[in-house]
Amino acid sequence: MKRKTEYSSWKPVPQSKVSPCDRFKHACCICRGFLYVYGGRQSTSLSDFWRYKIESNEWERLDNSEDGPEELEEHTMVEYQNVLYIFGGMVDSPFTQKNPLWMYDTDSTKWLECQLTAVEGEGTAPVNRKGHSAVVYRGSMYMYGGYTDIRGASQEFWALCFDTKQWTPVSATSYGGSPGPRHGHSAVVYGKGMYLFGGLMRLSEQKDFWKWDFTATTWSSIRRSQGPPKMVGHSALIFEDSMLLFGGGVSNSRPNSTLWKYHFPSQMWKKLASSVEPSSKFYHCALGTGYGFQGTADSPRTSFSNLHREQRGCSKLLAISKQHACFWEQLHPEPTYQIFSNEGGSEIEMKTFRHSQEEPGLCFATCSGKMSTSQAESVLSRQEKTFYLNCSREEDFADNGLTEKEESFGCLHPSSVDSGEPPVVLLLGGKPLSSSSAITFWQMGLNSA
Repeated sequence: MKRKTEYSSWKPVPQSKVSPCDRFKHACCICRGFLYVYGGRQSTSLSDFWRYKIESNEWERLDNSEDGPEELEEHTMVEYQNVLYIFGGMVDSPFTQKNPLWMYDTDSTKWLECQLTAVEGEGTAPVNRKGHSAVVYRGSMYMYGGYTDIRGASQEFWALCFDTKQWTPVSATSYGGSPGPRHGHSAVVYGKGMYLFGGLMRLSEQKDFWKWDFTATTWSSIRRSQGPPKMVGHSALIFEDSMLLFGGGVSNSRPNSTLWKYHFPSQMWKKLASSVEPSSKFYHCALGTGYGFQGTADSPRTSFSNLHREQRGCSKLLAISKQHACFWEQLHPEPTYQIFSNEGGSEIEMKTFRHSQEEPGLCFATCSGKMSTSQAESVLSRQEKTFYLNCSREEDFADNGLTEKEESFGCLHPSSVDSGEPPVVLLLGGKPLSSSSAITFWQMGLNSA
């Protein structure tokens, strides 16, 4: 049975007196139930740093010591293993000697010393820029394009390895087409590809759509007969098997408030209607929280298309027959997965799986054992190291070629799943600024039916 996603109306989120001012060209990301906002522009460039607790709707201003960034705009922020990586956006010359990348540890709430180098023989690290894109894939941050003031728009493509703290230029294996120099575009990761849309090329807005294949290391243009118009300053995010695009537009005219959806399996665009829409926005931030939103692209996602609705609502250890609770544990150097099942007895069977590097998103059995219900409940309570997921038997993941004979299961990465919270799009800031002093904040729920 196919699922249908219903999009509810946008609703403003009332802000308390303690909240950041309205802004645009800022950077945001979500990490462990908190939304982080840095910098941007109001009448001048900003250097304030804020943390928003989604559950309680509370803002907290964080310390921005001498180790942190200065005033930034059109920078990027990504999260990897609870560390925030902020790149670019400095107002001064691109030829400054200051490193344009900062790291913030959300556990210690401190800025980390950042000493980065280029891989030997690969030239220098990327210089400061604005309007670039940054995504996370397989332990690296991939940064494309941007505007470097005197040099203009760039088509540089760099990868930063989080473990080695080294930059490497990314090159295609063939000399086909590519997005070329641009800034103000969007980029997201789905599966084994990075998808780039729109932006400015020279002084012209674009509406072209590109895919970078991480495995084949090639660019390909995605042809279309319909879809969004030319736009810059928009936002993009992944929800289940679709990419959502919001806002942006042509620089010399009013931005739009249209929400577009690109469905990857069908390769179709759809314009989504809403009865209530927020103000049209340029250079805002849109993020997703709750089930179905991609928290990080470090582990490619298993397709959602074969998951049953009742599995998504399951948040109990003892599930329906042939359903299992799956846990992902942060064990170094490679994550492991645990499957618990109870076929009517007092004991719960446990199987442990290691992550497959060859087939991301799949798990392969390495050992098994049994534990009592009370022991399993104890594992559930270890929130600091264990995250709940839903998994199903191979019949629900036939598209992935899994067989029960191989004792294989399809597991969704924890950063891609929130088993309890409904999916919600959060929209922060953007140009034009509101008359209110507090940051513009909207939300829209997504309901699967």
